[in-house]
Amino acid sequence: MELLIAGGCLEHGRNCFYVRGREVSFLVDAGIMKENPDTPYPELTKDQIQDAAYLFLTHCHSDHTGAVKWLYDQGFHGEVIASAPTFAWMKDAVPGRTLESMSVPGKKCKVDDHLKMTWGRSGHCIGSVWYLFRLDGRKILFTGDYQEHSGAYKCDRIRDLSADLALVDTAYGTESGTAGDYRKDFEGSMDRLVKTNRPYLFPVPSHGRGLDVLRALSEREIPIYMEDAIISECLETPDREFWLRKKFRGSFGNSEVHTMEELGQLMEETGGLSFLELPIGILVQDSQLIRQENRDLTAAVIKAGGRVVLTGKQDPASFSRDLLSRGDAVFWKISVHQNADEALKLKHKNRFRFMIPCHCRKKLDFKERDILTVRTGNLVKF
Repeated sequence: MELLIAGGCLEHGRNCFYVRGREVSFLVDAGIMKENPDTPYPELTKDQIQDAAYLFLTHCHSDHTGAVKWLYDQGFHGEVIASAPTFAWMKDAVPGRTLESMSVPGKKCKVDDHLKMTWGRSGHCIGSVWYLFRLDGRKILFTGDYQEHSGAYKCDRIRDLSADLALVDTAYGTESGTAGDYRKDFEGSMDRLVKTNRPYLFPVPSHGRGLDVLRALSEREIPIYMEDAIISECLETPDREFWLRKKFRGSFGNSEVHTMEELGQLMEETGGLSFLELPIGILVQDSQLIRQENRDLTAAVIKAGGRVVLTGKQDPASFSRDLLSRGDAVFWKISVHQNADEALKLKHKNRFRFMIPCHCRKKLDFKERDILTVRTGNLVKF
């Protein structure tokens, strides 16, 4: 069996992996790399794309699904398999088979006469999953974007599994903090927020950290103003009980929840946000604060003595990074990936013959000989 790294190793973005077996070949993810517009698409030939019988998607984010339409343009005619929320939230709608119709998490199922699969929830966002494939007498694991300690999303923890090769999320590289450390710091910062009478603006990405922010605000009964898309994700996602932790579902509703239109009305009535009698949390799906209306909202929050709270990566030269550099924003990290230490711990809780760190720009200095450093374009035979 062969694995081609078509993207996602020693770079951030265009996650894509091509597995070639004796009788069947398939792809896992097809992401786009926004940070390098000169080479945005996976390194695949048309023959490889047209040879793939399946495309398995781990979740909806563009660095995992942004090149799906491009695959079709290159002649892909296989079957797409993903969770129902992933199909619903992809930028480009495509037909396919849902994981939920095939099996339940942790139960092996038959994809065809040659390929078998087990999947589980990966704790990164609604619809995010990991895969364990069985083909030609070999097992290969893809964790996708993986985080066991989300306050909002369920994770079927990867434990006591055997795999000949495991591709493990190591996006946070050599960062020293663990998910538990970041969560403790975040909770402490939120406790201090309760004691203020100021607005706090949380710019978050689509389908991700926003629900962790929402949980923390709801647990503290802080009034929340947020975009309709986030409200819809919380209340209208089919099978939300399947994807969201019970504690999150229980806390949601403790706070007053308002729309952005209601926030606009409040600002008109009070002449801004300077006369609050209690703290409020504002959530917008615009993590880099690209939209002008959110930049205007940022100015109103800062004028009222509030802060912009960034919870994840800021793009170079983005408005969010500029706010942080001049002291008008704070960084309260929410962990949605693993660092190298967490990836190593995951390895030791399972039986991986070889492990490949992925989703990380930097070369990581692992001492173990069974951890392979590869880059996009490399071919691994196993």
